[in-house]
Amino acid sequence: MPSCRELDLVAIPGGEVEIGSTLDEIDACVDAWRDRLVDPGYAPAFRDWIRKEYPRHGIRIAPFHIGRFPVTNQAYTDFVAATGHPIPESIAIGGPARHPVWGVDYDDALAYALWLGDETGTNCRLPSEAEWECAARGPGHADYPFGDNFDPARCNTIEGGVGTTTPVNHYPQGMSGYGVFDMGGNVEEWTSSFYAPYPGGARVDDDISSAAGSRYRTLRGGSFALGGDLARCARRHGPHPAPQFRYRGFRVVVA
Repeated sequence: MPSCRELDLVAIPGGEVEIGSTLDEIDACVDAWRDRLVDPGYAPAFRDWIRKEYPRHGIRIAPFHIGRFPVTNQAYTDFVAATGHPIPESIAIGGPARHPVWGVDYDDALAYALWLGDETGTNCRLPSEAEWECAARGPGHADYPFGDNFDPARCNTIEGGVGTTTPVNHYPQGMSGYGVFDMGGNVEEWTSSFYAPYPGGARVDDDISSAAGSRYRTLRGGSFALGGDLARCARRHGPHPAPQFRYRGFRVVVA
């Protein structure tokens, strides 16, 4: 079983950080992506989806450590063997050991984090939205983990044409400024935060709230089956039931 020394974590300094987007940044995102969405039918609702990011605002975050990589099939298999927890789809179909686990719901991810904390004697949990975005943006407050411009060669989204998951260390050129891998693409990642409007923003009820209810945990980062707009650090998503959205994994935080 893993020990605390074996946890591959990246230190995030915390402090006063900004998350979310300004109106100008929302306009720029809509202009950049509305004609490149994976489904043209998304276009009428796209601005509302991005409006969930408004306003950009400051928040104080305590220092924390975040997983350098999302949790892998191998790590989750260890958890299943130790606890008898149900096997997720990515493992059931024989997904490679170093690829991210997917097909887990929020309760699965939380159960893994609590088990890992018990095994390692640490306060292990899932990241909040603010922690996730801080780690993804890096010290330079980038729009994407790897910079301010989208590059399909630096992350596993649908634009890259891979069509499946990749090893969690496959895109070193896609690391965030803090050295965290796979925060754009590969699999979406659960956070511990429920969707709520940011201070001063308006609540957006859309196809996700219609399907999942008004109170749902947020997901971040996009996946190999989704477009690069979801790889933006500020993008807020949720558990849509359509099959192309089932590629949900997670990473852990120790604080």
